[in-house]
This record gives sequence, structure tokens and C-alpha cells, in this order.
Amino acid sequence: MQVKPKWEEITEFCQLAAKMVEKYPERFGSVEVDRIVAYGCTNKERPDKKAKLYEMSGETEPESFTNSKTYFIKMFMSDWESRDEAAKLLIVASALSRIDPDNPGRVGPLDYRDQNVMVKTFGPDWQDRSDVPHLLKDQISFRE
Repeated sequence: MQVKPKWEEITEFCQLAAKMVEKYPERFGSVEVDRIVAYGCTNKERPDKKAKLYEMSGETEPESFTNSKTYFIKMFMSDWESRDEAAKLLIVASALSRIDPDNPGRVGPLDYRDQNVMVKTFGPDWQDRSDVPHLLKDQISFRE
């Protein structure tokens, strides 16, 4: 029998997202952080065969009219909690980069082609490295 996942809101995610929008308005200024919610699965670990660190979905109009949130991030809480703030900020930057400012509720896929800025700026293994820059303490130029 499969264990039903238990979810808990990751409030730190949106707190960090708000700081990122403030620090990098030219890149993330169109993002409405209050329309984002992040959840962590507290009773399961990410399987080794699952490469994606997080899942993200969006809700388009008219469905989004009845919901206070438009963008949903899901991940395993153990993945979030095991990372330092610099690594968490990269996850936040990745998610914010997937939001399409011209199409509310639309989310770009999480692959190297569509996450090209993350790969060019931080390297192809940015999700797993521990020697990443701190996006709030360091000034980063995102490479398009």
C-alpha cells in the first residue's frame, strides 16, 4: 500500500522569493510573490530515480479567479531543509524564472533548454553543488 503524502507549506520559500524580486527587479519584477505557494512533502524522501528537485504548476484563467494562488511548487521537505540558504535561493530563482510574465498561470518546463539562464549562470549541476553564490549577499549577473 502506498503512503499518502503529507504536505506542509514552506513559508521560507516565499520570503526568499520576495527578497529576490526586490534585489533583482529587472529579472523578477513582474512576479507577484503573493500568488505563489510552496509545499514540502514531510513523510517521504525523494526517490533516487527522480531527478527533478521540485515540481511546479500554474493555474490559468478562469480557474485562477477562484483561487488566491496561481503558482504551486511541490518538493520533498527533506530536500529543502538539507540545503543552506544559498542553495535554497537557487531553487527559488529557478522557479521564478519559469513564470511567464506575458501568460499568467503558465509555467515553463524544468529542463536544460528552458532553464538555460540557470545553466549558463550557475553551471549544469547547480541543483547539487554546495559552492554556489549567495544570491542575496552577492551581486549576480544572470546570463541570458
